[in-house]
Amino acid sequence: MSETDKRVRWSDLVALAYVICISFFVLFLVRNVHSHPFLLAYIKFFFLASFGECLKRRLTRGGWIPERLLARALIWGCFGVWIATSFMILDAGVHRFVGPTSPSIFTAFAISAWMNVFSGYGFFMMLTHFITDRFLDNGFRSPLVYIREEGFGRWVRIVGLCLVFFWTPAHTITFLLPDTWRILFAAYLGIALGAILSFASDNGRTRERAGG
Repeated sequence: MSETDKRVRWSDLVALAYVICISFFVLFLVRNVHSHPFLLAYIKFFFLASFGECLKRRLTRGGWIPERLLARALIWGCFGVWIATSFMILDAGVHRFVGPTSPSIFTAFAISAWMNVFSGYGFFMMLTHFITDRFLDNGFRSPLVYIREEGFGRWVRIVGLCLVFFWTPAHTITFLLPDTWRILFAAYLGIALGAILSFASDNGRTRERAGG
C-alpha cells in the first residue's frame, strides 16, 4: 500500500470518527436542550450538513477539506434555521388544510410534496445555496452571472429530479418523525445529498456546480 493510499485511508477513518462523535454530541443536545430550537437547528446543520460539503469534495477531488470550509459551515447553519422555520410553517399550514384526522402518512407526504414541488421552497432554497457557493468560489457578483453559467441548465435538471425523487420521499419520512428529531434527520440528509450530487455529472467541476 502506497503512502498516498495510507493517508487516504486514515483521512476516511478520521471523517467517520468525526461523524460518529458529532452525532453523539447532537443527540445529547437534542435530549437536553429543548427550549432553543433555532439554536439547535443551527448547530446541527453547522456540524452535520456541512460534512456533506466535505463528502462531496472527497468523492470529486480525493481530499476531504473544501476551500473556505468554516464559511460554508456558517452558511449551512443559517440554512438550518431557515429549514427549521419552514418545517414549522408548512407543518401547521398543511395540517390546517388537510385536517388533524388525516392519516399521518398522507399528511407527511402532503407536507413534503408542498415543500419540494408545489410551493417552490425546495428549489429556491437550493438555488440560494448554489449562489452562496458561487460567492465563496468566485467572489460577490450578480446572481444573474452565475445563473447564466454554462452548467446551470444541467444543475436545474439535477435539482428538479432530486426534489421529486429524493427530497419528496425523504421529507415524507422526516415529517413522520417527532418534532425534535426532524431537523437532525434533515441534517443527515444534507450529507446524503453531497454523495448524490457528486455522481450527478461527468466531471468534478460540474458536480461541484450541481451541489449548491
